[in-house]
Amino acid sequence: MECYAKQSSGDLQSRLKTRKLLGVGECEDGSVPLSKISQILGTDDNYLQTFPVGLRLWQVTTSIVFSLVALLAIFIPIPLFDVLFNTQCNDESVLPIRLFGAAVTCVALHCWSSTRSLSRPVIAWQLLSESFYFGILLLVLIVTLWGRGLFSFPIILIIALILMSFAISFYFYGVMSGRVRSFLRVRSTVENCAGGNGNKYD
Repeated sequence: MECYAKQSSGDLQSRLKTRKLLGVGECEDGSVPLSKISQILGTDDNYLQTFPVGLRLWQVTTSIVFSLVALLAIFIPIPLFDVLFNTQCNDESVLPIRLFGAAVTCVALHCWSSTRSLSRPVIAWQLLSESFYFGILLLVLIVTLWGRGLFSFPIILIIALILMSFAISFYFYGVMSGRVRSFLRVRSTVENCAGGNGNKYD
């Protein structure tokens, strides 16, 4: 019996050492750590990365939208302004709109560069920058249009789309940075503790 216990204990330690050597398991952010063998040999384990469903589609979609907005703002600023704000654009507004298009071009290039990235921190920072952009843009639009009373159906539609884009980008940022998983883990622990205390007193 004692020999059997020693053998089972040795098998358990052997399995734990094997799992540690191969890098089996996930980190808190959902990524698979590099195995000791891969670290020694210098091989790439990026293909083991797991990403949330719809992330790549959202990255490509935002990249295309930013690129289209940038091109329209640079080459046809007056028609773009007239359609969005339902008012006539004067010649003095052409330069600011084209400067806005140039800035959005940089954002679009940043988005395109992250669509092929396999690094979770790089993608997380890209999603965080998108979230900040959408949030600041939404705040500026609401404050500016509220004072001038320029709300129309196209403007309301654009605000709704920006708000939805902010929510999606921020959600994916939370998933890629591991904050959503940490929050769910803490919430589950609190609920289990509360349930255990309730059963104890019952």
